Amino acid sequence: MKILSIDDQIVRMRAVLPDWKATREDDRTAVWIGNLRPNKISYRVRVFYRVPRLLDNTTVKQVQPRVFIDSPKLMPNADGELPHVYWPKGDPRAGDPCLCLFDPDNEWSICDYLADTTVPWSSTWLYWYEAWRVSNIWFGPARHEGEEGDAGGSSEDAEIAKV
Repeated sequence: MKILSIDDQIVRMRAVLPDWKATREDDRTAVWIGNLRPNKISYRVRVFYRVPRLLDNTTVKQVQPRVFIDSPKLMPNADGELPHVYWPKGDPRAGDPCLCLFDPDNEWSICDYLADTTVPWSSTWLYWYEAWRVSNIWFGPARHEGEEGDAGGSSEDAEIAKV
């Protein structure tokens, strides 16, 4: 398997999602912005990705792409909960949440194209988010790095971030 360069990622994203805008930040980092409409709402999505150096001692969570929803902003429920996200530094006041797309049974790797994995997974996450906004139940899978089992099926069982 080949570790994909940032150029590989840019070319594939352009081929699959030609309406998405790519900004190359350096020789191994890029940000893509585009729209996803999984159901009723169109979301402005931002994907940040930095190809890790081969000698970096990193975890899956550290190297995977970061997906942010720029608009409309993700909204917590009446209890201040927002399911299945990661906060910068673990602190909701430190910035916008990043979607948790972690699934140890179908995990992203540095050999995968973002356009074929991260973007479709983000669309699915947004679909589950819209269902959660209506029902207050997270129906999608809800595992975070280091957790065993699947906490899907109940917002009570899923890891919830308080705003």
